[in-house]
Amino acid sequence: MFKFRTPFDIFLDNLRIKELSIIMAILMLIIIIVKLPFIYNRLSNKMHSEMHNHYNLWEHPIKEVLFLEDDDVVMKLDINKDSELINQNAGEVISRGIDINILFIKSGETKIRKKLSKHELKLGDKLFLYGNKKEIEENFSKEIEAMNKNNGSLE
Repeated sequence: MFKFRTPFDIFLDNLRIKELSIIMAILMLIIIIVKLPFIYNRLSNKMHSEMHNHYNLWEHPIKEVLFLEDDDVVMKLDINKDSELINQNAGEVISRGIDINILFIKSGETKIRKKLSKHELKLGDKLFLYGNKKEIEENFSKEIEAMNKNNGSLE
């Protein structure tokens, strides 16, 4: 027997609402299962160990490689014309007992990594520091302030 179909019925058939509903229900069930604390922790540990087993050190995120704490930072410090660091050796800039390390110095196009402590700082050098944010801000406050001023201006 012939059943009259409205355009709305034809439209619903073409969307395959029943099939899509089943697929959505299955995906929601998977998400709920994966979000269970036991399953989530197990999968997280598995992924973390897989990353350590299959990737080289330089392929890891910098935060994980450097074991950054919440108060640790990697910072670029520009040596400006008013800096007291000009003509000082990089080794003299970092006092003993503070939690700051110089990763490297960029002088023009040259990146200096060896014998950092003997490099005499000059105008335009860039120090790449790693360490405690508070200590970096305390020890290099003038340079940071000058960098913030220069970034805000159009010079």
